[in-house]
Amino acid sequence: MTMKTSHLPTSTARCFAPSWRRPWITAALVLLAAACEPRPAAAPADHPELPADPPATVVDSIFPVEEEIRRFQAALPEETTELQGGESSRDALVARFVASLEAADTTGLASLAMTPGEFGYLYYPTSRYTRPPYRLSPSLVWFQNQNHSSRGLTRLLRRYAGHDMGFLSYECPEEGEVEGKNRFWHYCTVRHLYQGDTVEVRLFGSIWERDGHYKLVGFANEL
Repeated sequence: MTMKTSHLPTSTARCFAPSWRRPWITAALVLLAAACEPRPAAAPADHPELPADPPATVVDSIFPVEEEIRRFQAALPEETTELQGGESSRDALVARFVASLEAADTTGLASLAMTPGEFGYLYYPTSRYTRPPYRLSPSLVWFQNQNHSSRGLTRLLRRYAGHDMGFLSYECPEEGEVEGKNRFWHYCTVRHLYQGDTVEVRLFGSIWERDGHYKLVGFANEL
């Protein structure tokens, strides 16, 4: 597989106020209930936002997927029809991620990541998690995604916040994975200087493109 390398300037991070506050009580209850049942189908290895466990034959919900989607969307404050925030290119998205991280701008970082509305209306309905063998309810997928993303963001801030990363370039697979109107680039890596050495590491989750807008699915990483 060929790889594309981009060299980007560091830019000043822009701040966007969070559009929605949540606690996801429903997702927590679903997760608790799922723990008492046979292990559900888990995420495939090319989705780093979720654990890559062997798939099972049991789904985690008694409801049809259409009803699960309806219930999840009903809990959202409004319908989401397009990606909000983010950037107009992959290069700009990565540049803003680096600048926000160096500036310890948590609001700016949050504006780059998938929101609950984007997940419920744009991401999940055409994802593989609506079909066997990876069938999972939207509440559980969202809960797991946020769990991995929040842990990843904590590690990012602990290592890089307020410091010059010495960013050099980033690399993504040349071809993304298409699901419906969405395209995802999994396992993109960032080359930068760290303690006098050049390192290459995955610092964020999948890059998501839809209708010319780019965001991060989350901040799952390999730190």
